[in-house]
Amino acid sequence: MKRRTGDNGVSSQPKEMPSTVECYDAWSSTYDSDGNILQLLDNDAFEEIAQPLLNLNQNKLCCELGCGTGRNTIKVLSSEWLVIAVDVSTSMMAKAQQRVKQLDKTRASSISWIIHDLNGNDELFINESSVDAIISTLVIEHIASLDQFFQTIFRILKKTDDSWVFITAMHPNMYRAGSQAGFVDATTNQKLCGVSFDHSIQDIVQAAAKVNLTTAKYLEKGVNSEEHANQLGSRAKKWVGTNIHASFLFKLRMN
Repeated sequence: MKRRTGDNGVSSQPKEMPSTVECYDAWSSTYDSDGNILQLLDNDAFEEIAQPLLNLNQNKLCCELGCGTGRNTIKVLSSEWLVIAVDVSTSMMAKAQQRVKQLDKTRASSISWIIHDLNGNDELFINESSVDAIISTLVIEHIASLDQFFQTIFRILKKTDDSWVFITAMHPNMYRAGSQAGFVDATTNQKLCGVSFDHSIQDIVQAAAKVNLTTAKYLEKGVNSEEHANQLGSRAKKWVGTNIHASFLFKLRMN
């Protein structure tokens, strides 16, 4: 595991690296509109892996670790699941809450919100073995300890055959090219990035296995062609032919 705090070539590295929560608080106003191609690939992976599982049941409980601006939160709620939405950024969560308010009252009332730092020492205030599924997309690069992260997941996940965990990540290929999650501050034209950690695919799978989570599905996505790049947006052109997104479906190994 390597800690990365450099920039991705969009602009020069900031003189002082903001904390991850400071970065996302500042990013919240443009997060959904700045042409982030990883979000587009993430949406595709969600539709392929998570959505069919959500469609199998209703009125189950999903915990979203890193709800951000609610891009996936409203999908889970619209699938008639209950949601516990967790995030470290109050500004990002405020955007998610605005999104949820656009749903009908029944769906909008089927959610609870928790501000929590997954890298902190405090335990996440969710009961043991209480959630049917866990979703965490484009969050794991900001997790310092994979062991701590997966221990939290195992603690709150119900110990049943039907329980599942869907996690997505920036592919290590992007790290090797010098990229990490961040945005260009329009007022300074400076790239702002929080603290990221370069977890390999093997690191993630092995950390999950330590808490008896087995990989049921693994999927990589990238920019397939120039035409695909044009569909994704201008920021995709440099990634043609490269896998830049990874997604995992974990299930409990039942002995």
